[in-house]
Amino acid sequence: MPPIYQGLIQSSSLFLLAGTILLGAQDTGQQSTPPAPAQTQVPAAQAQQLPTAPALKVTTRLVVVDAVVTDHSGKAVTGLKPSDFEILENGHAQVIRAFGSRDPVPQGKESAAQKLVLPPGVFTNIPQFNPDDGPPTILLIDALNTQLRDQAYLRQQLVKYLQSVGPRRNVAIFTLGSRLRLVQDFTTDPALLQQAVKRIANHTSLLNPDPGTQPDTQLALDSSDPALADMAQSLKDFQAEQDSFLMDVRVGVTVEALKMLAHHVAGFPGRKNLVWLSGAFPFYIAPDTDLRDPFVSQRQYADQVRDAATSLTDAQVAVYPVDSRGLVGSLMPDASVRVPNSRNPGAAMASTMSKASADLQNSHDVMSEIAKETGGRAFYNRNDIDHAIALSVEDGSAYYTLGYYPEDKRWDGKFRKIEVRVVQKGLQVRNRRGYFATAAAGTTGSDDKKAERDFIGSLSLEAPTATAVAFAAQPVPPTKEEPAVVINFGVDPRSILFQVPEDGLHHAKVDFVTLAFDAKGKIVASQKQTLTTALKPETYARIMAGRLLFPEKINLAPGKYTLKMGVWDRQTNLIGTATGSIEVPPQN
Repeated sequence: MPPIYQGLIQSSSLFLLAGTILLGAQDTGQQSTPPAPAQTQVPAAQAQQLPTAPALKVTTRLVVVDAVVTDHSGKAVTGLKPSDFEILENGHAQVIRAFGSRDPVPQGKESAAQKLVLPPGVFTNIPQFNPDDGPPTILLIDALNTQLRDQAYLRQQLVKYLQSVGPRRNVAIFTLGSRLRLVQDFTTDPALLQQAVKRIANHTSLLNPDPGTQPDTQLALDSSDPALADMAQSLKDFQAEQDSFLMDVRVGVTVEALKMLAHHVAGFPGRKNLVWLSGAFPFYIAPDTDLRDPFVSQRQYADQVRDAATSLTDAQVAVYPVDSRGLVGSLMPDASVRVPNSRNPGAAMASTMSKASADLQNSHDVMSEIAKETGGRAFYNRNDIDHAIALSVEDGSAYYTLGYYPEDKRWDGKFRKIEVRVVQKGLQVRNRRGYFATAAAGTTGSDDKKAERDFIGSLSLEAPTATAVAFAAQPVPPTKEEPAVVINFGVDPRSILFQVPEDGLHHAKVDFVTLAFDAKGKIVASQKQTLTTALKPETYARIMAGRLLFPEKINLAPGKYTLKMGVWDRQTNLIGTATGSIEVPPQN
């Protein structure tokens, strides 16, 4: 949940919640009908009166900040108390209202993870791991922004890391190519992680061509023939336009992938670590770019960086960028890089080296910026990538969580800088830089449209599960009495925000969406319903004591389908998705 209005509920509550939702379904001993919970179930005809429930009321906007504290040697410092910390927002001291800490998991400790056993035909997005095993860590292998020549070395170093560290807690592996893809879900088994890395194939990306393959126009530009020079200039302009377009697409795909990862772990309790293994971090304009060019004048990626960083910080994700190129030595072109064949090769080579140097510096600057924004660390110019990965994982394994209610009550959308200090001298503190003071509810205009695009993107078949709104769902095949497939949603009411205006009623607005995909991955049917509530206090209390049940119907022909089910809180823009399946039998 975004920390602007989120309470400090960073515990195993969501892990335990799975039992609450799913045991209710299991207690009925039936699969063909929705479970009857402790509270009354509201029929579909009364959907407009169905309640949802708040993560926290609008007036309790607790800002949550994770802080990593280390000594001069970089070792995590444990055992600190709230009185050892000071926290400032825009330079003004704040009162710490909530405090928690996590110590490193002792080496050799056996995992206590317990797999949730779901009733047949029930699907959920509730995280199924034990938070006591350590903070979840995602290893993102970025092939989209990594040249082919660097990918093999990266895989070698990653396997070396996995072989050397022994059992590792709560690690998942994703790859980024033309899209984000899950290779291995969270596991404590290092053998599964090693096998997953070995299955990943190296591949080139049309969005990130090798610089050595670019056309050489320098000789023609130096030509005394005006016609030939004009032709070469046109070709150079076209190439610049194409490069800018490819950069736009790369940035877009990268930002969407980061946001999907943020949605994926938003419902996981506490801090999460994202180790981003990449050969380039494409959020910049090259220094030699002519901003007067109409094709690039609008290509300023500050908004995209802010968008991705906000999603990550809201989900308590710290980013650890690791440059997969390793130690970059001489920038002299080698045989793999094509040097312009001009009349002045010395100047052309100098220009090539200068651009390579600028690109490298820009990439490292972006790495550091993203790490600082989210409270992580950047690692570059080192050949021991395996050690850099180990440091990233270890760095995020111990931290403190502090919560405060901002003294500034204006929610004007402006950025607010957060600074965490420790009283003891000689200690270093890393935390996210701040947050945007956006209203907890009632977003409109471009922000609302952006949230809708995020929700639609999370409903794609290949998108990872989104977990900010926790729910379980049970698809029920058609019967003679009900010819449609019924999706019975059971939502954790604490995942939904209620507002209580002057009428004293509890108001919420939630979208329920179901998409049905055939065996070829094509959408064959979809259904969307919006639930609005105006609940009396006693009805609201009854819902809060159990869960929010909502039945949704979708018409499907006989066959087997994959279902993508989603819940979107329209007041907070939190989302949840889950993937399930159903077989519709032939009608008699």
